[in-house]
Amino acid sequence: MTSLKKLQRYFFVFITVYMLTGIGALVMGSMWLRQSADGAPREAVISRAIEQTGTLIGAAVAATALVGFVGGSAPVRFKILLVAFVWLMMTAMLAELGLGGVIWFKTLRMRSLFHTQWINEWSDSLKVAFQDMTQMSGYGQCCGYNDRASVVPQGACATANALNLYPGCEEKVSAFADTYLRKLYTSLFGFTLVNVVCFISTVILIQARNDEERYIRIGRKEGRTYHDSI
Repeated sequence: MTSLKKLQRYFFVFITVYMLTGIGALVMGSMWLRQSADGAPREAVISRAIEQTGTLIGAAVAATALVGFVGGSAPVRFKILLVAFVWLMMTAMLAELGLGGVIWFKTLRMRSLFHTQWINEWSDSLKVAFQDMTQMSGYGQCCGYNDRASVVPQGACATANALNLYPGCEEKVSAFADTYLRKLYTSLFGFTLVNVVCFISTVILIQARNDEERYIRIGRKEGRTYHDSI
């Protein structure tokens, strides 16, 4: 029993960290979804679908952790909840790996992808936001993506020789996108490491509760009673 209680304490530490990763993803995704996307450069590199998927995964992780907390509070009695938690956690981990993979793959084709989106999809207000963006260290005024036809003639880019005065925005867009996307997929892959540690802790706890249950069953056959079994 002492060993089982000790394993429970470790389990609760790991599952708390696991739950916090879900809450963190849920809060961040909800904040981004509430913010206006009109002309926001972040929305150009992180689609609303990615934000919604990340939010749903965060909510699922937090809800999954509640199942684990209940099961871990009385592992001998609630083994079925611990087993359910293992399967739910594996599903959440696969979802995180999948989303992280999608984001990582996007970083491999940023330049061609954003060129196509600049020409065919992005609004002029979004393009101007990139052209006039000055808060990025090392990147000042730029005009268009990488050719004269892609320039939005507004502000400093309204001059006839704008491309001769300022570079295209390809490098700036790629650097801005890389900053966001790298943080996102690194966080998601980091969350899966937390999942793995929590998974191992849960499996160990389940094995320990099986041993405890066997010990209790043998003891009852010998006439011993267990009023405080967990």
